[in-house]
Amino acid sequence: MAAQPDVTVIIPTHKRAHLLRRALESVKQQPAAVEVIVVSDATDGETDRACAAWLSADDIYIRRNGAPGPSASRNLGLSLARGRYVLFLDDDDAWHANFIPALLAQPAVQQGLAVYGNSSVVTERRGPDRPEFLDEGFMDVAGRLTLEIYIKNQVHMSCCAFPRTLLAGLEFDVFMRAYEDWDFMLAVINRQMPVHVPVLASRIFEVKDATTDRRGDSRAANDYNVVIDYLYVYRRHPAPNADIAQRRVSLMNGLGIPATPSML
Repeated sequence: MAAQPDVTVIIPTHKRAHLLRRALESVKQQPAAVEVIVVSDATDGETDRACAAWLSADDIYIRRNGAPGPSASRNLGLSLARGRYVLFLDDDDAWHANFIPALLAQPAVQQGLAVYGNSSVVTERRGPDRPEFLDEGFMDVAGRLTLEIYIKNQVHMSCCAFPRTLLAGLEFDVFMRAYEDWDFMLAVINRQMPVHVPVLASRIFEVKDATTDRRGDSRAANDYNVVIDYLYVYRRHPAPNADIAQRRVSLMNGLGIPATPSML
């Protein structure tokens, strides 16, 4: 068996080979050894070909059974990861050049701490064959991760790097409609609060028009599910203090939910 890699990246994917290729290219162009685990929740020839083109013999590509969704795919990848650090990357996002060498050089990483870095947000249109770049803005998120994450999410999952040993026994919730990454992040924070490192980590790609390929675009359904999922996360991760509890109440009241601190 090959020596333990410093980094494993887990990429869940669902029939978006033209975007997956971009993600894999950004990983494979890192001047560092990275174990890549791609988990597809559907049979798709284009995804097979993308992985055959970009993955090496030391990487893993799995077409899993079961219901579609990123949580089960991430959980399977996490069960197979061997890296000292584990990172998660969505199939429509990417890494900045030289991210991994810069990450591994950070004292906090050398000490084995959970960390989060900076990112950029790219706006694009998505046609059937390839995305069209529109704009890119950079975000310095130093100091952004605080106890307010118990109210709403603050940092994109792709900006984070976790010691694999810290994640032992943790899983993404396969029953959540959304915010499963926030729920997972809170489970990590209950063990250790990640620290900021001054590296440029991920490129987060967003679509803000009708070319989006995301499933489930009903605004009414999304608003309804937001409330349900927020309440679910709040019950799973109690507020760490009275101020956070009251601010949760204020947020729910603003959404028309007559919540009280004892509920949250």
